[in-house]
Amino acid sequence: MTLVGSAFDLMTGLLRPLGSSLTGMPVGEQHPGPCFEMYYPMGNFVPWRDSAWAVMTERVKVLADRCDMVQARIDAPLAMADVAANARAIAGRLPAHVPRELLADGSDHSRS
Repeated sequence: MTLVGSAFDLMTGLLRPLGSSLTGMPVGEQHPGPCFEMYYPMGNFVPWRDSAWAVMTERVKVLADRCDMVQARIDAPLAMADVAANARAIAGRLPAHVPRELLADGSDHSRS
């Protein structure tokens, strides 16, 4: 349930406002800024539940960090603060479902 809920939260709380904000920003060499781009292959999701939780947790933390970096810019979209907060909230819920040995930071979270 948490995984499905997190996926919906990512779509509605991050992708929708982020997409709307980014498409309203000026583009071109004179306006460098954020864009949608994937820097890693998407084929690394595996059918094993624990590994899927670990990958999802890692990616949401990266997304939260990137949102924080963009939010620090003077010309950041107004929605970025909410997007960053939503990403942090989702990233905070996921580690409880990942075996400790699979967490990138080695945190000790109890599974629920």
